[in-house]
Amino acid sequence: MSFEKHTQILSPEQPFEEILELVQPMITSILVKCHIYKDFEYYRHIAAIAVWKAYENADPSKGQYSAYIYTTVKGEILKELTKERRFQDNVSLVADDTLNIIRCREEQINRLEECSLVEKIMNQLKEEERKILQLYYLEGYRYEEIAKVLQLSVAAVKKRRTRLMNKLRSHFCQ
Repeated sequence: MSFEKHTQILSPEQPFEEILELVQPMITSILVKCHIYKDFEYYRHIAAIAVWKAYENADPSKGQYSAYIYTTVKGEILKELTKERRFQDNVSLVADDTLNIIRCREEQINRLEECSLVEKIMNQLKEEERKILQLYYLEGYRYEEIAKVLQLSVAAVKKRRTRLMNKLRSHFCQ
């Protein structure tokens, strides 16, 4: 049976399990269009949840049921991809050796010396630098959000963060 025949027979009166089975080709098509080639089962699960949402919220008077399922599934997958991208952006905050340097340093000194070192370094930073560290690394703000808080351009925030990281590297590598 072709995909079109599957979508033509969908109805909110059908059992959910039957609808989920019938939309599997649609889900696969959406995953391929969204260029999802890893974590395929995870995104298939996201799609199944979206089908359930569409099943629960369906209103036949508002249009074709299969189109509603399609847009709901695609929307949920795109939302999840956006979350994943934001997470990856934040996880790769310090993709270079900065964290390794800090980790090695922590292993070499005891807790008291570490606190003293961090306090000394933080005291040497400007207020704006401490604010960038706090917002970016501790609170997870994006560059755009930091720019609004500090009333700077995004480019300025990025440049200052880069300079700040270089400054911190010089302190930890001494």
